[in-house]
Amino acid sequence: MNWDSFSKRERILILLIILLVGGFFWMYQGVTTGPDVSGIPSTLGEDEEEGALPSQVNNQKTEARVENRLIVDVKGAVRSPGIFEMKSGQRVNDAVQLAGGFNEDADQNSINLAQILVDEMVIYVAAIGETAPPVASAEKEDGKIDINHAEASALETIPGIGPSKAGAIISYREENGGFASIDDLMNVPGIGQKTFEQLKEYITASK
Repeated sequence: MNWDSFSKRERILILLIILLVGGFFWMYQGVTTGPDVSGIPSTLGEDEEEGALPSQVNNQKTEARVENRLIVDVKGAVRSPGIFEMKSGQRVNDAVQLAGGFNEDADQNSINLAQILVDEMVIYVAAIGETAPPVASAEKEDGKIDINHAEASALETIPGIGPSKAGAIISYREENGGFASIDDLMNVPGIGQKTFEQLKEYITASK
């Protein structure tokens, strides 16, 4: 049997079948294999988008974590006293809860639970009837008042600071996570350059 033995109609049908089979095969190959994209990354990392080397970004992230980390010491009438790692902006209540909460004999009024934590802070929860040391020392060995720790009564001993300004200082440090330096005291409403010059020798701002 050869090509000439087929009628014209049969030849057309055979050609159509060949074209259909060939087209189907071509489409199948294109769908299953697709273009070679093995050399193209599926996504661009944030490091590449920002033009930074991975090592540089990792170092920056590590430094940010360290800067955001606080170490506090929780003592006294709590269930699990110890040293705890906290985050910037957390409060005394967060540290007490991390230490297991108050014991049954704890004097919950002995500390200010709303106070913002600072690095190296000592939190002492007194037992009922016990005279407790302050949450953190407000006065340094050099006699200066620590504006990041001092209660209102201690702040009022600073020349030029009365009850109103002492309250403003406490409000500012609670809202902003403390004072980075004594110069930040001029950001407190009511304390300008002149007032700051009068009191700067009496204050310090621990980290």
